[in-house]
Amino acid sequence: MKTIHGIALAIALAAAFNLAHAVNKPGVDAFFDAMTIEAAPGQQARFVAGDNLAGYFEGFTHSVDAGAGYVFKSGTVFHNYLSLVDGARNERASGRERVLPYGHRVDYANGSSEELALLSKQRALALRVSAAQPARLALRALLKTQGAVMQSDGVVIVAPGKDARLYMALATDRPFTLEEGLTLRATAPGTSLLVVAAFADSAHEAAARARALAAGDPIGDERRATYAALTRSYLATNDTEYDKALNWAKASSRLFVVDEYGAGIWAGLPRFRENWGRDTFIALPGTLLVSGEFDSARAVLANFARYQNLRTPRDADYGRIPNRVSPDEIIYNTVDGTPWMLREAFEYIRYTGDRAFAADMYKLAVPYFEGAIANHVDSDGLLRHAASDTWMDARVENPTHQPWSDRGPRAVEIQALWYTALQTGAWFAEQAGDTGRAQQWRALASKAQASFLRLFWDGEVMADRLRQDGSRDVKVRPNQLMLASIPFDDFVPPAVQARVTRNAVSQLLYPYGIASLSQDDPTFHPRHENPAFHHKDAAYHNGTIWGWNAGFTVTALNRFGYQDMGWALTQNLGRQILGLGTLGTLGSMSENLDALPHEGGRLQPTGTFAQSWAWPNMRATPTRITSASAPTWRKIPGLRAGDPRRPEALRGDPALRPGRVARRRFSPRAWRPALGPCACAARRRVRCAWPGWTPTKVARRPRSGWCRARR
Repeated sequence: MKTIHGIALAIALAAAFNLAHAVNKPGVDAFFDAMTIEAAPGQQARFVAGDNLAGYFEGFTHSVDAGAGYVFKSGTVFHNYLSLVDGARNERASGRERVLPYGHRVDYANGSSEELALLSKQRALALRVSAAQPARLALRALLKTQGAVMQSDGVVIVAPGKDARLYMALATDRPFTLEEGLTLRATAPGTSLLVVAAFADSAHEAAARARALAAGDPIGDERRATYAALTRSYLATNDTEYDKALNWAKASSRLFVVDEYGAGIWAGLPRFRENWGRDTFIALPGTLLVSGEFDSARAVLANFARYQNLRTPRDADYGRIPNRVSPDEIIYNTVDGTPWMLREAFEYIRYTGDRAFAADMYKLAVPYFEGAIANHVDSDGLLRHAASDTWMDARVENPTHQPWSDRGPRAVEIQALWYTALQTGAWFAEQAGDTGRAQQWRALASKAQASFLRLFWDGEVMADRLRQDGSRDVKVRPNQLMLASIPFDDFVPPAVQARVTRNAVSQLLYPYGIASLSQDDPTFHPRHENPAFHHKDAAYHNGTIWGWNAGFTVTALNRFGYQDMGWALTQNLGRQILGLGTLGTLGSMSENLDALPHEGGRLQPTGTFAQSWAWPNMRATPTRITSASAPTWRKIPGLRAGDPRRPEALRGDPALRPGRVARRRFSPRAWRPALGPCACAARRRVRCAWPGWTPTKVARRPRSGWCRARR
């Protein structure tokens, strides 16, 4: 999914190594002016910002009531706020509201404005009300629960309320009086009032931090820090909407980088606020490598390594990293978490030249392969696993835990990841001087490769999995597209990759995403959450669209010459991030979309309202688009196709050389776009009109087609 080839790697590395100065970057104010998402008048749309510790702020535009507010760990510590000018309350519902990566700004007809910024790494937020003319300005903190309130040395202290444990301190940049309802009113007229709310385990710590922040320019500091982070790797095109979406993808992925359980990347909001192994390492390259945040990437890898299961070699999970790390438990029920981690450790070294880190990953690889070979590898050299231990992991909530989407015991993408892990582990072993294990793991990789092609591929169709009896399950799912996006792209021949791409794209690709199951399958569900007809998990991986699948889909399309289709999909993802045509979170991507649009072509987001592994693909996508149908990249001097400026430490190592972009095309005559946007009646076969989307010039558009809508 995140493999970068040829000119693609050149562009990515140029960005990562801060060659963006070659482009005339805008200043701070111009950058955020271009990035602002303005809500329509009266629109109540969700927005979210993160503190990069263990909290996030969820608000809704034009509302002081909706949204969870500032959630830190287990509960809300600050719900919302409102501003007053000369005693009159500003009504947010009537304001002009604009969303920014760190919060929002609202302008009012009376010439005043209010701002909120969630401060990174501070466990604090800053509020400001401004007026065009001097006025008595005030800000009121809105809390869901609170304890005793006291005022000391110019700071308001609020004790924890019911079921809370953090103290809140409120400090201002001007003298104030404390009035009813936690209202802080400036004692003299002015044009600006700043209030900082800081949170800590003790009143003293909260007060000290609030006072220190209020003495400076916390909102300006947050703007400048955010600007520096988002422009460390900078790409500008002649498509301003795409540029805006790309910068929001950067900002949205950044908010998930936290320190709650050590360095990690949350999986999703509001659920999945833990470190999930698979999700973390799918998200890591687009979140931290493309952006050049290499120290953070290394910290995330090292932190997960310390949770490796080293209890006993007889344990079936021996050598694995966790599926999930949470306060209550550490569980290891994932077959692909460790292969994803080894893959991204290898990618990290490709970006940085940090060969010393290979020794740490070798230490992790040894017990992993010992456990996998002893407990899960079959006589064909393939990796076996439980039915719901892949990313399609939904199970029936009853004592049997029957999977909704059975992928066991040998799934297609798991074998690709297994092969990648073996090749990566062999390289780590060579760096550690262990040629014996390197040879052993490479030999097993060759065996798995030969068995895979013999058992999964029949010359026409790639199996999604091998069943328990060895028979081939040929459900059409997007998993097979990962065969065209692994770092070691010799796992299956290019001709097979091309046919696989044709087969999957023809049945699964819609303008707005790639479905998790073909419409022709009897278990296809056009709606994810449809409780009158089925449990939501029945549809979770059976038709529902997953944003993260777009990444490896674009890679496959690009590899075989369909950059125009990849670019069309990328543009649509950008529109989703900007909240255009959906009811999603402004500036973020949801976990899922319903497979088929709703009335008027509206896309319906489902699942978590923000998901960490969805938008990092948007960040990596520019490196995959190289055709004239994409925007014109502003040239980065000194770089040319096939000439990546890799670290000196990597030169001469064939294992770390980027591949070349294949120019093979699959047959356009055999290609048909999936009939995703058809408006179908419920539970019956109907005729439906194709809406006219033509993703590629060479594809023949059907005038009409059949589609099935199932509940």
